[in-house]
Amino acid sequence: MNKKLNAKQKLALERIYRLFEIAVKADEKYQKRYLQLAKRIGEKVNVSVPKELQKTYCKKCFSMNVSGKKDGNLFIVTCKCGFVKKFNNTKE
Repeated sequence: MNKKLNAKQKLALERIYRLFEIAVKADEKYQKRYLQLAKRIGEKVNVSVPKELQKTYCKKCFSMNVSGKKDGNLFIVTCKCGFVKKFNNTKE
């Protein structure tokens, strides 16, 4: 992905990564809040959450209690709430 980012978008990505770092160490109710904030920051400045971070949480309930497994060319992430997300596993 050769997308050029302006200064606001770079700062937003740094904040998103930082919020995910904090969420890993935090209590479950705070995890959800940090993940919601990260998503909201991305929406405000038109930056998506990076793929490696998308695979670590459920976008439906904002929980980090997800399990992932590889199935051929797919990486399947399943949450305890029942939400299933499939990612393409091939490198581009």
